[in-house]
Amino acid sequence: MQASFEIARLTEESGLSKTIAALQFAFWGPLTGYDSVADYEQFLCRAARSRQLPQVLVARGGTTLLGSVNLLASEMTMRPALSPWMAQLFVPAGERSRGVGSALIDAALARTAELGYRQLYLYTSGTLPGYYASRGWQAVEELEYLGKTRVVMAYELPHHSGQGTIKRR
Repeated sequence: MQASFEIARLTEESGLSKTIAALQFAFWGPLTGYDSVADYEQFLCRAARSRQLPQVLVARGGTTLLGSVNLLASEMTMRPALSPWMAQLFVPAGERSRGVGSALIDAALARTAELGYRQLYLYTSGTLPGYYASRGWQAVEELEYLGKTRVVMAYELPHHSGQGTIKRR
């Protein structure tokens, strides 16, 4: 079943920074790059004010948070030359399998292209490299990072212009 939802940039006015920080930090903890929920929430508030990177894209159905994804200038300390990164793609368990994650990935790719970048990177593990490969991402390398084998992947972005809210029905 596919839900009706809207994806837009996180804004301070949305009041979602605290909720996103709590959900994502509970799921990833220090993999967010921060030592506490409060520090991560402060990052999200800064991202909400950013005109470039970092940015956070949020999927909502009405007032319900359905998921979010971060766009970062830097994500993997071992690969500082790679930029930008898609990180912390998160859809709460009860909202999964409804197209929200796919739509957030598509929105992240579109926003990154709008910002003038030609590639977007991510790192992942487990079965997820296969999922991303099926969506057009290419494996760049496999390495040990934060105590686990990770796959760095890249997506070649087409030239893109235009901005706005992405709606999906």
